[in-house]
Amino acid sequence: MSDDGLRIRAKRRAMYILAARDHSKKELYDKLIKNYPAELCEEVTELMAEYGYIDEEKYANKLYRQYMNKGWGKSKIRFELKRRGLPDSCIRENEQEYDSEDFFDKLVEFIEKKYLSKLDFSDRQSVQRVTAALARRGYDYEDIKSALRKVKEEQ
Repeated sequence: MSDDGLRIRAKRRAMYILAARDHSKKELYDKLIKNYPAELCEEVTELMAEYGYIDEEKYANKLYRQYMNKGWGKSKIRFELKRRGLPDSCIRENEQEYDSEDFFDKLVEFIEKKYLSKLDFSDRQSVQRVTAALARRGYDYEDIKSALRKVKEEQ
């Protein structure tokens, strides 16, 4: 097959992939590299970004909100966005936008919704289990302690 034919097939494949859902440049590249040479994949990925079919800022914002609503903490969200190949600047921008109060309120709301029935403040092990579960979700210990304190005060 000629170079032009291969280029056209790669572009069509990229358009097909991007029609299904948003992707970062890295995700698109990773999908294209399975069938096409590296140089062509880079060229097509850049072309898709140039045409506006890849908008990493919008994609990062969408994912950040989605994961935050799922009850994920900052560090787990940051890890996932980096894994998807989104630039640090997009990640930092979202962290600043949804900083402190939003996250804290979401954390308190999440504890009340998911862990309140399992939480017995008089039992230290119960509190430790909930703390460990929240830490695995990517929340840092200071936020967890503050949120648990607030939940305890509200009861």
